[in-house]
Amino acid sequence: MFRWVLVIIALLVALAIYFYGQYQSRLRRRSAADTFTREEIDSAFVEDEQLRTEMNNLNQILRENEDEDDLRDIGINLAAEAQTTPVALPDPEIHLHRAIASRDSASLINYHLRHKDFRLITGEEAFAAMQQTGLEVDEQGLLEYRETGDSGSAGEVAFRIASLSEPGDFLQIENLDFSTLGLNCFIDLDDCENPQQAYESLLKKVDELVRLLNLKVFKPSQELLTISDVTDTRKSLLD
Repeated sequence: MFRWVLVIIALLVALAIYFYGQYQSRLRRRSAADTFTREEIDSAFVEDEQLRTEMNNLNQILRENEDEDDLRDIGINLAAEAQTTPVALPDPEIHLHRAIASRDSASLINYHLRHKDFRLITGEEAFAAMQQTGLEVDEQGLLEYRETGDSGSAGEVAFRIASLSEPGDFLQIENLDFSTLGLNCFIDLDDCENPQQAYESLLKKVDELVRLLNLKVFKPSQELLTISDVTDTRKSLLD
């Protein structure tokens, strides 16, 4: 539409220049019958040159607009782009610490605490949560929670937590560049003297960590943990 407006304006300007030039030429021819000076001849030549220059400029404008239209014609097909399925990035690989990978799944209770979109937990966040929930770093670099003994001292280890990012420990948790995909909370049933109590302690601390870090709780299969799953585990520990 804009191109056609330019075309119409160009034609009007060209016609105006042409008719004005013709009018001036007639005046010069009438006066040239007596004088016909070189100055009048040169003047007519200059006006013809101006007309040609103006027409060239208009042609250039039209060519530029045609080029722009061509570019738009071969541009992205918006309808096709809308139908294109975006490429989804694969989920990052979850690391299993050797203390978990080497154990039979039947002898373990373990839950993954992480963000649903696999956003990293910073070392600062993890360290603050560790302090607020009474967790400590053991010799392997795992976080552990110990039951309180009868005298108020630290008693048996209820559960441990490994990192879901390689190398799987928290030895560097206080470093500024530390981060992890999440927390792998687990109970080794073969080494646990009171699995029922340990499981209840695990659930309590998991609830605290979820609220502090705004995490979700997943089973090892990466399905969300449900109340039904917790109930089933409690029943299995009673048998």
